[in-house]
Amino acid sequence: MDIPDAAALRRAFVNSSRSKMASMSLPSPWPLPHAEDLDFLGWVDPKAPRRAYLVIGPDTVDELTSIELRVPSATASRKRQTMCDLCQTTEAPDGSLLMVAPRAGSRGRSGDAVGLYMCTDFACSLRARVPLKPHQRSLTGMPDTRVPALVERVTAFVDRVKA
Repeated sequence: MDIPDAAALRRAFVNSSRSKMASMSLPSPWPLPHAEDLDFLGWVDPKAPRRAYLVIGPDTVDELTSIELRVPSATASRKRQTMCDLCQTTEAPDGSLLMVAPRAGSRGRSGDAVGLYMCTDFACSLRARVPLKPHQRSLTGMPDTRVPALVERVTAFVDRVKA
């Protein structure tokens, strides 16, 4: 994925206010390492740990799209080895959490939201590219479709937020 600059990233948010985006903190280091292997960017705001962000680039969807996510409080939910809805693994070191995104527009302002269990480190793209172990390979000889399936699932989530 091509890493956008901070200004383009802030302009691309579809479900957040300009004031929240002005206070958004980018992860350090920026740009993120391994960006060429990412289908989307994701991080928890270092200054506001109840906010996270997901960014999908124009190489995957029509245009650069950024989404604000709400992270559950530490008291409301602890990190678990729950399956991530995007990469469909339980291999994230800190588990998965239910991340909730307010819908874009008036529906989001009235409280409508969509959610998915996501890896807390947002490294789904990297996990989908790890070669399968011999016992995980399909006996039918079918190609590994984890990366295209991941892209399809993240795109469907973004479409649900924008709808």
